[in-house]
Amino acid sequence: MLGSTSKSNSRAARALRARTLGLIVACALILPGALWACALTLGYWLIYSAALIVSIFFVGSVAWVIRKIIRWKATLWLGAYLRTERSPLEPDCAIDLCFLFKDHFEPDWRDASVRLQLERVHKWELRYPQAISGHTDSDGRCPQHTWFCPVALTSPGAMTPISTWPGRHWGEIEYHLHHAPKMNEERIRTQIIEDLARLKEYGAISSGHYGFVHGMFALAAGDRRYCNAPNEIDVLLQTGCYADFTFPALGTPAQPRQVNSIYYARSNGRDKPYDRGKEATVGQSPDGLLIVPGPMCFGVWPRVLDNSEVGHYPPHPRRISRWLAAHVHVSGRPNWVFISVHCHTAQDDILNSLFAGPMQRLWSALERRFKTPSKRLHYVTAREAYNIIKAAEAGHDGNPNDYRDFEIPPPENRTERSACESRTPTEHVM
Repeated sequence: MLGSTSKSNSRAARALRARTLGLIVACALILPGALWACALTLGYWLIYSAALIVSIFFVGSVAWVIRKIIRWKATLWLGAYLRTERSPLEPDCAIDLCFLFKDHFEPDWRDASVRLQLERVHKWELRYPQAISGHTDSDGRCPQHTWFCPVALTSPGAMTPISTWPGRHWGEIEYHLHHAPKMNEERIRTQIIEDLARLKEYGAISSGHYGFVHGMFALAAGDRRYCNAPNEIDVLLQTGCYADFTFPALGTPAQPRQVNSIYYARSNGRDKPYDRGKEATVGQSPDGLLIVPGPMCFGVWPRVLDNSEVGHYPPHPRRISRWLAAHVHVSGRPNWVFISVHCHTAQDDILNSLFAGPMQRLWSALERRFKTPSKRLHYVTAREAYNIIKAAEAGHDGNPNDYRDFEIPPPENRTERSACESRTPTEHVM
């Protein structure tokens, strides 16, 4: 019954979008023409002025829209976005919201020295517990973070304190890969194996499986400036990758056409093989790499094109409704909704702005809205989001909190506090 209701709501919403767009276009075309017709017929200077102002506004608006479309490479995905049948949620329906924070955590940003990397890590270590203080989800857990770390570029002195953070119940560490643009699949495989061995030393890999974010969003030759390995997805699957969390990639050629959809991708010998794929669906478990994107949506303020980035564009609570309307979910389980946001908090300016109030206001808004008798909020890591998705595919319902460890167990450094944790970060400088 819920599925049929969602489909009818989706068709109604799609028809409403079409009518609204048609009305806007009609008004934009008819109003200037009508004013010019009146001006030429009646000859009043006031009508001439109004027609001129409206025409200038119309031309400027069209130019602004075209500029946005070109700048953000929206031609890659806009058509598919408009055709997508999104199933809107009823205001009073029961919802389990799984909120995932994906951090492209790069202490080496701008080729930082070992000392600067450690200073950034130390600053983060001091600020995060202050930022999350007083915030919990419906399960009593504090906000969870997933640090996608480029371990090959991060100094051991910085990685050691980072590896203790999961033991403090702040989140989990996953894998972030930056590789030379001309590397082929075999060289990428070698680098991944070496990097995973290092992550295992820090207790960050669970049962040989890892979550993944590609550097510069250029997965599988999605952007030839940074990756020329079209069969990279095969390498990821063969080395234990359970899911990719790279997208969205607004403004880059790597952005897939398929948006607001959890789906599977496989290599096909061509660039960007993840452009489209089979949706994750209850009762099915397709072969391929699971792609778990953040929401992509339109709005007016604070962003026109909203790709769930919360670093340079502050996480205003107003954005929650847009992200929710994108309705990223497993097909057949519409009441389990996934919102994942991303940024680079190791960058000094983003860290200062993110934990100085904006993120706390977002957490507070989420908690007010979704910690209710009919709604539940779940702060999840990338691994936990994957497990909940797989539980949905297996037909499970109810409380997603019961499925955080459904397939892949917690990593070692989540269950055991490292001996290094008792040290302060400055003790690792030498």
